[in-house]
Amino acid sequence: MSKDDSLFCGRTTDDAVRITALSGHTFTKLASLFDDDKITSYAVSTDNATIFVALKNLMLKKIEYPSMKTIKVWQSFHHRPIFRMAVSTGGTRLATSSNDSTVRLWHLGPKEGFSATCRAHNSMPTLLRFHPDRPYLFSSALGDYNVVVWNTETGAKLGSLDGHQSQVTGLCFNDDGNSIVTCGRDKVIMLWSCPEFQRRNIIPAFESLEACAFLPTGALINHLGESVLSEQLLLTGGQWGCLRVWHPTNGRCLLEVKGPLDRAPVTADGTVLTSKDRESIDYGLHSIVDLQLAHLFPTPDSSTSSVSPTDLLPKLILVRQSNHVEFYDPMRAKLTAEFLGDIGQVDQLCVVGKSHNRLLLADASPHLKLFVNPCGLSACSKEMDEGGKGSWSCHLVPGGHEDVITDLTVSTCGQWIASGSKDQSLCLWQVVDRDLTLPGKGPLAKVVLVKRLLNAHSAHISAVCFNKSTNLLISSADDNVLKAWTVKFDKPDLQSNANFHSVELAEWSVVHNAHQACVNAIDVSVNDQLVATASRDKTVKIWTVTKTGLDCLGVLQGHRRGVWSVCFSAREKTFEGHEQPVYKAVFLSNNRQILSCDQKGLVRLWDVSKPGMTETSDSSTGCKVFEAHEGRIWSIAVCPDESGFYTGGEDETLCYFKDVTQQIVEERSKKQEEFIQTRQVLDNLIQQKQFAEALRLSVKLDQPKRTLDLLQDLLLTDEDMSQKANNEMKSLRYSGHVAKLETALNGLLRPTAPNKDFHEDNNTSSEHLVQRLLTYAINWNTRVRTSVIAQAILNWIVTTWTPEQLLRWPGIARTVESLLPYTVRHYQRVSRLEEQLAILDYLCDVADEHQVGDITESSDPAQIPEVVDLNLSLETECELRKN
Repeated sequence: MSKDDSLFCGRTTDDAVRITALSGHTFTKLASLFDDDKITSYAVSTDNATIFVALKNLMLKKIEYPSMKTIKVWQSFHHRPIFRMAVSTGGTRLATSSNDSTVRLWHLGPKEGFSATCRAHNSMPTLLRFHPDRPYLFSSALGDYNVVVWNTETGAKLGSLDGHQSQVTGLCFNDDGNSIVTCGRDKVIMLWSCPEFQRRNIIPAFESLEACAFLPTGALINHLGESVLSEQLLLTGGQWGCLRVWHPTNGRCLLEVKGPLDRAPVTADGTVLTSKDRESIDYGLHSIVDLQLAHLFPTPDSSTSSVSPTDLLPKLILVRQSNHVEFYDPMRAKLTAEFLGDIGQVDQLCVVGKSHNRLLLADASPHLKLFVNPCGLSACSKEMDEGGKGSWSCHLVPGGHEDVITDLTVSTCGQWIASGSKDQSLCLWQVVDRDLTLPGKGPLAKVVLVKRLLNAHSAHISAVCFNKSTNLLISSADDNVLKAWTVKFDKPDLQSNANFHSVELAEWSVVHNAHQACVNAIDVSVNDQLVATASRDKTVKIWTVTKTGLDCLGVLQGHRRGVWSVCFSAREKTFEGHEQPVYKAVFLSNNRQILSCDQKGLVRLWDVSKPGMTETSDSSTGCKVFEAHEGRIWSIAVCPDESGFYTGGEDETLCYFKDVTQQIVEERSKKQEEFIQTRQVLDNLIQQKQFAEALRLSVKLDQPKRTLDLLQDLLLTDEDMSQKANNEMKSLRYSGHVAKLETALNGLLRPTAPNKDFHEDNNTSSEHLVQRLLTYAINWNTRVRTSVIAQAILNWIVTTWTPEQLLRWPGIARTVESLLPYTVRHYQRVSRLEEQLAILDYLCDVADEHQVGDITESSDPAQIPEVVDLNLSLETECELRKN
């Protein structure tokens, strides 16, 4: 975390370093750093102006921030990839550790370069820390149970911190640098003196620890009172996922900040839902893997010169195993912001909230994730951001389940959520929005657990579904048992502070052996009279809701594989097109369209109302295809106004698709209107014989055929254009026609009066129109019939623009490559015609000579044949043809 609220996050999935800015509760992506070679580690200097990156090819990079320009690249001389890097507080030393069991020190500054190699470990060093004030480097390796101290100037070993019985995972210093704390997976905390490196205290933590940090002096007065005003307390985190505050001298645990497994909400009746015992909590996604105490500028616009070190605001950053980043105010131990560093495999997506403006996600974890103001749903929210685009700020919903959540269902009003899990429990949640009219700050919305039913089934719960009236809940489990639960809501007590309802959930109907295999999906009809269950036994069963329970009405057989999704429809039709198994399908546009997703990561949009083919990217199936994910898509959630939809899959990504159909229709209608209007102007210009203006409009309308016809008419017309032609062209054959053609082409270089009503943009500028005409000429040059027009255009271009100007045109090299072969072929053809004409002239001359000799020798004048002059000019020949 940098002082300007920039968060540097490294991901192992795409091997990139992402830089994100924190502003209040909103995160904005600033930049992304990646390389063709895999990034194995990175470090940021204390002044936040330099990023050091280690690559898989054993190279080191120095990159300037925020310009992201590479300043220097050098060889690390490690024999194996680098996995840990650290920069000293003053920014004068860089430490790198590799799997070759060595630590290398590099000097930073005016004379950058290699400083020393530290060799004392037997395996890969996993911990690197520079002392904030003294030239010390502390390192610990994977298989070593001690911490080695090095001199950063010479690389010499100064001492060792021995005493741990397992891997050392955390190390921190107090403000004056005279005390060092280490923690590890041996469940103890050790306090050391510096620079003596003597152990002063051992604190049993009873938890495998991963990180530790000293809090600022005087922190947590609001919890512990003024007795700790002058004390600097210690903070630890690890296996249990909770933060614990210790007194480093007497070893007492003074405060605990609950973790995801401890945040058991209070129900409406005042009882606390407890989770697992601490001793039974193992490592998982809830576990804390890193703790950092950063000091930030009071405002993002503050500079280093205008802010003193005492004015910097402390910020505690916590990273969990699930890549979830939490930001705390260390002075009050209050959660201020959350950053979704990564999501797991997305299993379920639901649009929730009273205004249907929140997005709820269930991934491969026991916890829900709530997107308060997501992109696409922000238009439905009163709390839109300034840009009106929403944000992907995510909040973790703790408590409830102890195992992976398998299915979610949302009531029609959007305020009630039911979830089922592998822990065989059912949970009912309520979405509570913050009253914006009341004073105070807090999250815009939160999901509150109002009812938890343990052991609702005797096996993993596979599917849950509310009916439309939200008074009945249907659930199924892997033991092929189908259950129906009655749901009764009580209004909240106005005298209490609770703003959520109390719920009564009672078992109403139980059906054993509902299917021969696990039920994947459940749906209830609009009138709440029918229930459909889809199973892996390749069947769909229809159940009627009676006064006594659920009765089987019929079995639908026809699928060749297990059925993963089911919805009631008013039509009976089969759609084929997916090449992989389909996992989810939902209706759109009043059951006139279907959205479906498959194992290949594709989303298809089917038109139910039209039996024939529609406009599509897949002409063989008659449906629109969207590439969404790189693996299975498990869930689809549609916005309430059907302006877009969300998809989530096993590639751990969440995609949002926006419906731009109306925008495309409006753009097409606008273009069609402009086209018709301009086409009428073009016809009027041709009728008025204003060919220059007509040529400009035809090219602007991108009509190659109309442009070719116009140019051919100009070249072959008999109208006398000698007044407009240049004097130099009058002596040439067809001089008037060539001059007329050039006059029309010159009309492309200037805006004409009839075009004043049309907007002149970059795509209709003079040079762009000439470039478009040149692309026409490339096609015309491939045929003999139109090659004369193409060569005339090419001659006009090369005589109007200089070679330097032509080289700046986009794609000019490819244009020349396309013109050259056919131009050479036309030149060879004309050369052969000239040779044939020369031979023809020679034969005519020879024939004339013989004919004159025969006439002279003949004495009878009546036998003298009529002499025909074959050396007629081309103009005379044209006149004879006309006559």
